[in-house]
Amino acid sequence: MLTKESLTYNKFEVYSNSNKKFVDIRSGTPRIEYRESVFIPFVMINVFVIETGNSIDSDTGDGLISVLEGLKLQGTEKVLFEIEDASGNKIKFTDDDDLRVATVSRVSQSFKNITYALNVVSKEAYDNTLVETRVRRKFDGKISECVRTILTQDLKTKKNIDIDTTLNTYTKWGVDDYPFEKILDLQQIAIPDIQNASGKTAGYLFWQTSEGFKFKSLDKLFDSKGKKVKRYIENKKVDYASIPAGFDDKILHSRIDRTIDALSQFESGAYGTVIEVYDPVNKTYDKNTPFVAPPEGNGIIAGKELPEFNSELKEKATVRIHPQRDIGQTFGSGDSFDKQVEKNTVEGVVMEEVLQQAQQNFRQKFNMSAEIIIPADFSLHAGDLVYCEFPELSTKNTLTKTPKDSGIYMISDLCHYGDKSKTYTGLHLVRDSFGVKVI
Repeated sequence: MLTKESLTYNKFEVYSNSNKKFVDIRSGTPRIEYRESVFIPFVMINVFVIETGNSIDSDTGDGLISVLEGLKLQGTEKVLFEIEDASGNKIKFTDDDDLRVATVSRVSQSFKNITYALNVVSKEAYDNTLVETRVRRKFDGKISECVRTILTQDLKTKKNIDIDTTLNTYTKWGVDDYPFEKILDLQQIAIPDIQNASGKTAGYLFWQTSEGFKFKSLDKLFDSKGKKVKRYIENKKVDYASIPAGFDDKILHSRIDRTIDALSQFESGAYGTVIEVYDPVNKTYDKNTPFVAPPEGNGIIAGKELPEFNSELKEKATVRIHPQRDIGQTFGSGDSFDKQVEKNTVEGVVMEEVLQQAQQNFRQKFNMSAEIIIPADFSLHAGDLVYCEFPELSTKNTLTKTPKDSGIYMISDLCHYGDKSKTYTGLHLVRDSFGVKVI
């Protein structure tokens, strides 16, 4: 398989919790997997270590011992990490508050060596579990600012934060919530600050990359304006000179999931729902007309056209939702007593404006997927857009791109894989529509 040079380990240091010792384990790490996902609020690094027991001075000073014994690895240890691809792009975690060891597993020892696996995660994955970081504060403002407050004041992260402003507000107390859990709840009711969004669309994603935290609107995910969209092409030629002009690199391997499970989509309410909201004040259910996904999709779509379904199924609901109105606690800390009484019957989160819209949006945005392997590119991150051109399966004399599968995709999951001889980037890509959009 065609590949470029192996990755460069600039730094990989593990620090002991029980003494001041640290070890550079680059030489004993034959394999590494760095991962990001739009569904996970922390990054993960999986490394496989082989050592011969001569890595670090023993406490008694009478010889060398293994990293496991010398550092007393048990998890939570600080890790400094930096790798670089052949083009000079870096993944860099070199601050004390960046990474921690999550697990030490698959330990196997023989007379000559010891092997084990280390799973390293962002420090915030641990901070999220602490009692002192639980969300107990009163929120009164835009959801996007609530998320920023949770990250900076509750979780106390020093990472960069990239947030799309929301249209709707949130007025409620935190109830001893985990920071990540609270944000993941808020992402389901967030409405993007775009024209005519209220009551028509909702839904955000929250995740972390090596560049920091992201809280981004589903409706803006496929907006290529102002973004660098790298272009990749798949062909059968095996040299880098065969990369056509306008493309950044080749697709070394691909697997496109063309499963079209329309029945499952309808059963999940991806295209039509009806909501019956229980009003605890009046003890009644407020029934609403079915909410049907617009034919043009929610927000900016990846391609040119969404799936076209049988006309007899259009504008019909397939799922019934029974939430309860979120009434009370909408007053702010500075409101007068009379104002507090007045707002006590106001609905904090208007269920008809978010639940159905978010459910449909999440289902549609991940409707189609592809998996590709490309030469390592550490500049890519989960949530980025890429353009992929796949060859059409045909008997034509001249091969052309397939208009069905080629086009813009979003990186849902990413894995940079490297060993002593080669390195690749594996991408799980998703999109909501068919066709090739000009970028």
